[in-house]
Amino acid sequence: MNKHKINIFIALVLVLIVIAAVSALLTSRNINNTVPTESEQPTPALTPSVISTPTPAPAQSAEPSASPNTTNDPNATDKPTQTNAPQPSNRVVNRTINQSGSFESNTGTKMIMYANWTATSQNSETVTIKLDVILSTYTLNVGAHSGVITVAGQDYAFTSPAISYKSEQARNNALLTSRSIEVTVPTGQATSVPVSVSWNFNGVYGGVEISRVTAGGTINIQG
Repeated sequence: MNKHKINIFIALVLVLIVIAAVSALLTSRNINNTVPTESEQPTPALTPSVISTPTPAPAQSAEPSASPNTTNDPNATDKPTQTNAPQPSNRVVNRTINQSGSFESNTGTKMIMYANWTATSQNSETVTIKLDVILSTYTLNVGAHSGVITVAGQDYAFTSPAISYKSEQARNNALLTSRSIEVTVPTGQATSVPVSVSWNFNGVYGGVEISRVTAGGTINIQG
C-alpha cells in the first residue's frame, strides 16, 4: 500500500468518525427531544358531590280536634270517648184493672160480715186491693173489738169501733175497718190472691154464741 492510499483510508476513517459523531449527537438530541417532559399532573376532575336531600317524612295527619265539650286542660290526658251503653227502658206499661167483689161470713144468725173488695191497677207491676169490712146486724151493742185482715199471707191487724144500734126492723151496716194493700201482679200474668178477714166478737147474737166472725176467698187478677 502506498502512502497515497493510506492517506485516503485515514481520510475515510476520519470522515466516518465525524459522521458517527454527528449522528450520535443528532441521535442524542432526538432522544432528548422525544423524551416527554413531565407534564403537570392533570387536575382530577372534580366530581360534584351529591348532597343527599333527605326524603321528607310523610306528613302526619292532623289529630282530630277535641270535641266541643272537651276542656283544654294541658294536664288532662286524652281518653277515648266512651259510648253510652243503651239504657233499659223505664216505660211504664199502662194497664186497666178494675175488679170488685165481696166475701161474706156464715154465722148461722142474722149477723153477717162482708169483706167488699176492689182491685185496681197502679202500674205495670203492682195492684192495689182495697177492703171495706162491714158488719150488718140488727140490734147490737158492743165495744171495740180486734180483728185481722190477711192478704197473700200477710197479716194486717185492726181494731173496730164500738157499735150501739137498736132496731129489729132495719139493718145497721157498721164499718169495722177499711184497708188498701198493694200486691205484685206483673203485666201479662194471672195471679190468685187469697184474702181473709177475721173479727173477734166473743159474744152472743140471736141466741148463738159467736167467738169469731170470718169471711174470705180468692181474688183472681189477670195482669
